Amino acid sequence: MNTEIITEESIGKYLKLLRNEEIFGILDGRISGIGACDDETDLPQGILTAEIHMDYIRIRRIHVLPEYREGDTAHILLHVVMDLPEDLKMPFMCYGTEDEIDTELLSEYGFKEISTDYSWIEGLLANYKEIKAPPKAYEVGTLDKAPMDRVQRFVLESNYDKLLQIPDGYLEGDRFSDASLVCMDRNTIVSVILMEETDDTIRIPYIHTKNNLALLYALFVLRKLLNSEYESKARIQFLMHKGIGREAIRALIHPGYEKKIRVFRYE
Repeated sequence: MNTEIITEESIGKYLKLLRNEEIFGILDGRISGIGACDDETDLPQGILTAEIHMDYIRIRRIHVLPEYREGDTAHILLHVVMDLPEDLKMPFMCYGTEDEIDTELLSEYGFKEISTDYSWIEGLLANYKEIKAPPKAYEVGTLDKAPMDRVQRFVLESNYDKLLQIPDGYLEGDRFSDASLVCMDRNTIVSVILMEETDDTIRIPYIHTKNNLALLYALFVLRKLLNSEYESKARIQFLMHKGIGREAIRALIHPGYEKKIRVFRYE
């Protein structure tokens, strides 16, 4: 088996194993990828994608083709990524729901589960309840039209989470969808809803407001925007941390359900 860094030149070989957000992330340098291929046929066997943050390296995903899952492809990919020179060593993190991560593999490599309180509240876009629009006293625009320096200042002055929301202390330009929403009251930012678009999910990892009525209006606009862009069967997730806003989101996405996010760390 051969392993290689996935680059712009080699990415074509691994397209069927990568998700769209991973492809774009590798091409713009935000995500790193390692590929494994057969040393005789040069056909791909599996991939590992990761993100290097200021304080840790996140193992995003390990995916091996079904015909190679009984072998050691996943172990080799993980070993290659974790075999760093001593002066470059950083903690490794891996997090996801039960169906997204291989807890047995992580345990074999010494990852330890840490106690956290993260979860996704998930449902279909069809479950996103219609909100009675409050009076239009606010201006709501998309992130691509907003003053990014002011949006970043608003986010960083909030009590944001440094693991799943904003791990590097700044807004990553290519991470959040241009369709994220910024709500303003007389030229002052009062609410921000940041959104990520993956292959199969609309994710809302960050919501913060200084005015509950403005947030209600932003959520009203968000529903209209999503329904104009996606089918009703699209999956939507809202990040919960320490249960903040849980009851409100459970009422907004109904029926829906909560999925615990498990977090593993290796040092």
